[in-house]
Amino acid sequence: MRNVVDLMERCRVLGAIFIHLNDRFKVQAPQPLPDDIIADLKEAKQFILQELRRQLRNESECWLLEEWRRTSIPEWRNILRQSIQAKDTKRQEYARWMLKEILLDPEYTEDDE
Repeated sequence: MRNVVDLMERCRVLGAIFIHLNDRFKVQAPQPLPDDIIADLKEAKQFILQELRRQLRNESECWLLEEWRRTSIPEWRNILRQSIQAKDTKRQEYARWMLKEILLDPEYTEDDE
């Protein structure tokens, strides 16, 4: 079986579009797709669904979210620093969670002090 991304690209070159519908997908093309491609699509259904979900996640990354992260990370680093100095474990735990899980701070480590 061909690589799923390559298979999807072959379909797109033929004018096909993939429509993601929760646990299934539809392929619409201006002309019928060749039989070998249809067979490969059926065989790779689960992998195509995974790839469509991955592409959807990547497309939904929003500039507003990125801007919020960019402006919030320095403030939350400061909150973490202050909570460590004040020995405020609840605030420290929350700041760590924000930096790691929500803001996805690329420089955050568990040892930040």
